[in-house]
Amino acid sequence: MKARFQLANPAARCRAELQRQFALIQGLEKATATGKVEALHDLRVALRRLRVLLRALAGLLEHTGAEEIERRWQSFADDLSPLRDADVWRGLLRELPGVTPAFRHRVHTRLRRERGRPAAVLRLPAWSRLKRATKALLARQLPAALIKAGEKQITSELQRAWKQASARAAKLARNRQLAKVEPAHKLRIACRRVRYLAEFLALAVEGKKNRQAWQLLAGDYRALQNALGRTHDADVLLEFLHEARLRPPAALVRELRHRRVNGVRQFKKLWRGLGT
Repeated sequence: MKARFQLANPAARCRAELQRQFALIQGLEKATATGKVEALHDLRVALRRLRVLLRALAGLLEHTGAEEIERRWQSFADDLSPLRDADVWRGLLRELPGVTPAFRHRVHTRLRRERGRPAAVLRLPAWSRLKRATKALLARQLPAALIKAGEKQITSELQRAWKQASARAAKLARNRQLAKVEPAHKLRIACRRVRYLAEFLALAVEGKKNRQAWQLLAGDYRALQNALGRTHDADVLLEFLHEARLRPPAALVRELRHRRVNGVRQFKKLWRGLGT
């Protein structure tokens, strides 16, 4: 069944989803500040989902602070990313060949500097100011803008955002330079945005079968994102090892390059089967 844009109460759904993600951000702060990696991961996912929906509604929120708020959340998400990368790298170094205990110790020593980053970021006055601004946006500006727009225009705006996001992913997927770091990274981000929009639409559309169609579509893009995630993990670890001048074992470098090639290969296979 084709996923269709038949939304039920889109204004209420948008408000509820944005409030839910903002509540998750606030609820995960304490655990993130204490260094719990999974809490940091979940907080960053909530940040991205909040940003994706704000961007999808941007045309209706031009006269609010939404654009600036979305940009500031992106900046904080970037500030919080190094510890998550470090945790992924620790996992890779445990499972990949050619990693001696001495080399692993040298890498871990370099990574320890990131452990205090989340607590430092969450203590910043700018973080508290951004939370207050987001609370005001969701409590006052957003409801007023959605009421003014009306259900039909909200649906149209979400449909426009979906078409734009999926078209960007398709354009980037045609790039013949996926063997390079930057094109693969941009495509991964594009697939993630499409996935988050599909997951939101699966909550907002009418009809059980239609919801299932959006869920299946979201699952397809999740698999695409995950394939490129393996490529990304290898890319950023190789970059870190190079910049840190840690002289990784040749077997480790070969395995990381093999993983990135396999990630791109898997992505291409999944992309060819998309929608079949």
